[in-house]
Amino acid sequence: MRQSRQVGDDPVSPTEQRQRIEAACEREGFKLLDVLPEIDVSGGAPLKRRPGLSRAVAMVEAGEADVIVVAYFDRLFRSVKVQAEVAQRVEEAGGGLFAADVGEVSSDTASGWVTSSVLGVVAEYQRRTTRERTVEAKRRAVARGVAPFPRLPFYLRRQKDGRIEHDPKVELMREAIRMRLDGATIAAVRDYLRRQRVTISYHGVQSLFGSRLLLGELHFGDDMHNLRAFDPVVDLETWRRLQRVVVPRGRRAKSERLLARLGVLRCGTCGSRMVVGTSQGQYALYRCPPVGDCPRRVTIAAEAAERAVVEAVQELLAGIEGKASVEGGVEEARAEVDRCQEALDAAIRAFAGLEDEAAARERLQELRAARDKARERHDDLLAASAPAITLRVGDWNLLTVDERRALIRAVIERAVVSPGRGLDRITIEPRRQ
Repeated sequence: MRQSRQVGDDPVSPTEQRQRIEAACEREGFKLLDVLPEIDVSGGAPLKRRPGLSRAVAMVEAGEADVIVVAYFDRLFRSVKVQAEVAQRVEEAGGGLFAADVGEVSSDTASGWVTSSVLGVVAEYQRRTTRERTVEAKRRAVARGVAPFPRLPFYLRRQKDGRIEHDPKVELMREAIRMRLDGATIAAVRDYLRRQRVTISYHGVQSLFGSRLLLGELHFGDDMHNLRAFDPVVDLETWRRLQRVVVPRGRRAKSERLLARLGVLRCGTCGSRMVVGTSQGQYALYRCPPVGDCPRRVTIAAEAAERAVVEAVQELLAGIEGKASVEGGVEEARAEVDRCQEALDAAIRAFAGLEDEAAARERLQELRAARDKARERHDDLLAASAPAITLRVGDWNLLTVDERRALIRAVIERAVVSPGRGLDRITIEPRRQ
């Protein structure tokens, strides 16, 4: 259920879309599991910026749903590229797409492929022509010093004629900039703003610091801007210093998910260690890391993956004594991780003030790669050990999270998640004794 930002009454409201979805499910005999709204989201946005659609695809791939239903085809796609990506992933997982206005959306047959392709092209054409009609109006607005976007950062506000001026909260933004220049982390700045009743995400704070709105500039596209559309918040030199700030983040906080950072769960396509993620900020999942060039990234619901691994561990440990001892190499590997981290931290401090950062970035990437390799070796060695414990299946719930993780490391070499649906795509490989 998607709605783009509209001016005035929206002819395709979320309420109407939900009613049509419910009617279509009842008519087709589908059981409606969830309604995933996307408000103020463009149908031409990439899949990673479509929270509702991304969650729906993940549910199909995890075997939690069979069909994605929408009220109108153009609510589903207004991008041929996104349409092809979603169709491929859903069909390969054995799922389907259904639009209440056109029926099944499929490329299994020649006629189905032609129909869905034509619908996709028409939907994208409508989006493109609508965008083109607004381009000139936005250019004129920028020339007048009027922002062509609906939302302004908290430190700016609109005057009655639409022009921009400073909000009284601009001093909070200046203080946030001073904190950052003095070495505060993004998280620390975010906490400061939250205490001042300005709630903003981690990436939102990053965007604030990188925006040229701080210089009083308005931009439209890559080729047109209105320099000094309003009074700047900071001068150019301060803004440039702000862009050069690099603050060591340190190690990320450990996730509470059972399999997080164990290195047990692997992508069946590229073999990478799967990482914890979320869809819409609330549905936990494990996925192939969003880096590299994996041709078919794997995603699985976190609870489903953890349940499969726990059941395998319980079977392997039933009636046997879980055993392991810490190998001498673990401490050596831990020391190597510490040395690599210290080298990385020192380099970050040394490169923080450089004007030309190309060489610095390259060196930092090398040091991070060395640190990550050392950390992976340490984790692999640690995986071969676990606290001595005699375990029966019924004892599992009495263990702490750390004890459960230790036992998983001790008996599971890897759990490979292949593309597709259901728990049968998880292959458990026991650790060799």
